[in-house]
Amino acid sequence: MQEGSVKASVYHLIEPYKLKIKEESLALDIGRNEIKCETIVSAISPGTELAAYIGMPNLRGGYGYPRVQGYCNVAEVIEVGLSVKDFKKNDLVLTAASHRSHFIIDETKALKLPGDCKPEEIVFAYLYHLGYNAVLRSEMRLGNSVLVLGLGLLGITTVAMASIGGAQVTGLTEHARAAKLAVELGAKSTFTRQEILDKNQQNSFDIVILTTNTWSDWDLAMKYVAMRGTIATLGFPGRSEAPGKYNPLDSQYFYAKQLRIESIGYSPEFPDSRGFLRFNEKDNLKFIVGLITSNTLNPKVLIAKEIQSENLEVAYRELLDKKLSPLTCILRWKK
Repeated sequence: MQEGSVKASVYHLIEPYKLKIKEESLALDIGRNEIKCETIVSAISPGTELAAYIGMPNLRGGYGYPRVQGYCNVAEVIEVGLSVKDFKKNDLVLTAASHRSHFIIDETKALKLPGDCKPEEIVFAYLYHLGYNAVLRSEMRLGNSVLVLGLGLLGITTVAMASIGGAQVTGLTEHARAAKLAVELGAKSTFTRQEILDKNQQNSFDIVILTTNTWSDWDLAMKYVAMRGTIATLGFPGRSEAPGKYNPLDSQYFYAKQLRIESIGYSPEFPDSRGFLRFNEKDNLKFIVGLITSNTLNPKVLIAKEIQSENLEVAYRELLDKKLSPLTCILRWKK
């Protein structure tokens, strides 16, 4: 291998249930505004990655194979372009790179991290960001009653962010471990779906944050949200089910309660020059990194196990079996 050349090991999902690691040669000469990085750890985002792994439809239509997997990555800078000013060799960076050993990205796509941070904790920052975006976009206020419907990993990070924001949070799950963790992270109570039906909680919550995909849970969200309430959707209603006779915008709920329904997965990527985009992804992630490094957030509670990078498919199977729910795995790349 020539001096300065790097071979990257990259996971590709060829088709459902078929993962393959491919070797790719990175460019010897990187762009003036690019950085070359070596991954330290990446984290599995179960909802997104397992949906692709088992063959659910792509969110933008079709099925989208082959594809790369993952978007939670902490890496070390090993080379910088000639015009790069904010990064230097050996800096730690948070990126949205997929599960891969090395990569080259534009410097604007990386967030510089404190040198003494713990990569295995910071790698969860974007998953907390999705919960934080639910807080921002739903216009949550101190004291709002909030139902987080579904306590997988994303539901758990949402509970944490909503609790920090001062909401009175209730979680909905059938999993005892998820319920216990949600209370530890600030939820005032948790119910199973049958329990909340028995307690007649209709019209009780200012905000319902939906993290699941089923129409039955969408129906619960429409019933439980209060008059002029908000349904903030982090899940994808109907993605895993064929259309049925159920009307998802039934007028007895949507119209009669004058509901606001919003999809909240995205936020502006960067701040603008005049400060109109105050709550953008880059600044939000800086804020969340600060919460992690100050121990306000404790991502260690999200980790079921740390595995070596070559064992991604083993982790997927365990996550599909719900053996680790609501937790996930981190992949260790740099020995």
